[in-house]
Amino acid sequence: MKPDPEPWYSTTLNVWTLAGVLVASWTLVKTITEGWRRTIGRRRYLTARLRKIAPGVRHDYVESLLGEPQWQSKMECTRLADPEAEDGGRDRGADVTIRTWPLSRLGYLVTWSEDDMVVMYGITTTSWWFRPRVLIDQTLIRLGTSPLAALGKPENHRAWLGNRRYGYLEDHYFGNPGGYRRWYVGVNDFGYNAVPPPPDWLEIDDEGNPRLLPDKEDAYRANVPINTIVISTALYEELQDGRLFGISLGVDQDLVRLTRPEFHVIESGFGRIRRRVGDWRWNRRLRDWRWDRRYSRWEKKAQAMIR
Repeated sequence: MKPDPEPWYSTTLNVWTLAGVLVASWTLVKTITEGWRRTIGRRRYLTARLRKIAPGVRHDYVESLLGEPQWQSKMECTRLADPEAEDGGRDRGADVTIRTWPLSRLGYLVTWSEDDMVVMYGITTTSWWFRPRVLIDQTLIRLGTSPLAALGKPENHRAWLGNRRYGYLEDHYFGNPGGYRRWYVGVNDFGYNAVPPPPDWLEIDDEGNPRLLPDKEDAYRANVPINTIVISTALYEELQDGRLFGISLGVDQDLVRLTRPEFHVIESGFGRIRRRVGDWRWNRRLRDWRWDRRYSRWEKKAQAMIR
C-alpha cells in the first residue's frame, strides 16, 4: 500500500493565522470606534449616554457612563418640612454633593447627589454642534436653539446681571404627566448663544430677587434661546428661594474656566504655535472682526426685543 500523501496545509499554522486575523480585526474595529467617538461621532456618543441619566439613579452609574467627574464640591441644604414626619420635621438637613463633567468641550453635565443618589442633573451646551433635543412634558425643544417662549408661562423666574456674570432661569412643573419633576430652564453665561437681560428690563421684587419687568418678560422669552436645563425631584428650601443655583443655572463659569486652553500654565508645542500665530497682525484683525460680528449680532437681538 502507498502511504497517504502529505497534506498541503498545516492545522497548527492555520489556527495561529486565524487567531492573528481575529486579533488584528478586533484592534482595527476598536481603533475605528474610538476614533469615531472622539471626532465626528462624539456628539451622538455623548447624547446616547445622557439619555440614560435620570433623577434617582446612582452616582456610580453616571460615573460608569462618563468616567470620573472633573470637579466636586459639597453644600448644606434644608429639606422642606414634612408635617407627617415622626420627628415633626426637625431633622431636615441634607448633605448634597455637586459633581461636574466636561462633555468633550461640547458642554457640561452637573449632578446634585444625596446619599449616592442623583436628585438633580443639569446639561449646558457650549457649542453650536451640540444641540440635543429635550422632551419637556409634551414640548420638544433643542438646547441652544429653541426660545424660552416655546414653553408655557413659568411658575417663577429670576434674572440677574452683574459686571461680568449674568443669567436667567424659570421654573416649570407639570405634575404626574411630567413625572413629578421640576424643570429649570434658562440662560447660562458660559453656554452657547447666551443673551443677557438688558439692564433697564430688571426690577427687584419684595423678597429682594431680581426679575424681568412684566411688560418685558414676553419679549425676552420670545427672542432668547435655552442653553441650559436642570431636571429635579429634590425638595429643598434653597430651590424655593433661588439660593441653590446662585448666579449659575447649571455649570459654574468661575469653576470650570481655568481649565480652558487660554489659562493653561504648562507650555506645549501647540500652545507656542497658537501664541505665535496670535501675534500676527492679520490674526488680531480676524479676532477683532469676529468679536465685532458677535457684538453686532447681540445688539440686533436686543433691539428686536425692545421693538
